[in-house]
Amino acid sequence: MIAGTGDIFVVQKIGLTVFGNDYAEVPVSWGLDDLVFARARAAAGSTPVRRITYAKGALDSYYHPKSGLFRNRGEELSNLIRQVAGNAGCERYLVIMRSEGQLDGTNQSLSGVGIFSRGVGLISYAYVFAYIGVTWVDGRTFEIMKGPAVTFEGVMKHMADNFVSNELLQKVDKSMFPETATDSANNTTLRDTTRDFLTQRLDKILPPYFAP
Repeated sequence: MIAGTGDIFVVQKIGLTVFGNDYAEVPVSWGLDDLVFARARAAAGSTPVRRITYAKGALDSYYHPKSGLFRNRGEELSNLIRQVAGNAGCERYLVIMRSEGQLDGTNQSLSGVGIFSRGVGLISYAYVFAYIGVTWVDGRTFEIMKGPAVTFEGVMKHMADNFVSNELLQKVDKSMFPETATDSANNTTLRDTTRDFLTQRLDKILPPYFAP
């Protein structure tokens, strides 16, 4: 399997106007990719899981592509995994990457693992988030494979879960939001909160990928 968070933590401010917005990606030594691998191995049960390592920066071209009108993310991911896998020779690869989505009620997107604050002064709040994408890639053709079967019951449960609260977000005390983005790397409370939340997300989304 390929753990592809890149150990990057996002610190994002969403202001009342565009001038109050800020975004930063901070390299952290929190073992996020190690955690991803550990939870994938736990979800796999008796199925053997081998971790594919890659050079630092090997995923940058996918996360920060050159400007263009259109992207074929499937083709890009297929080519990327072909390069990263090299001569590993696995039957298939479970690829766990940072994904993204739009924050409800805004025109702002959130991506990967991080924390955001919204509002000003007393009328503000903070959330940690974990946007993670999971994909099976064929080990011979490197084509994107179908994921777990989608059922009506599963869709309804997902809608019900998100009706009460967004399962990709967890509210935290706003004091946890760092003064500067780089301060986040040394914030042990933020680190532990983020790792715990990421573990919850992975333990929910990974088991179906190993279901018989």
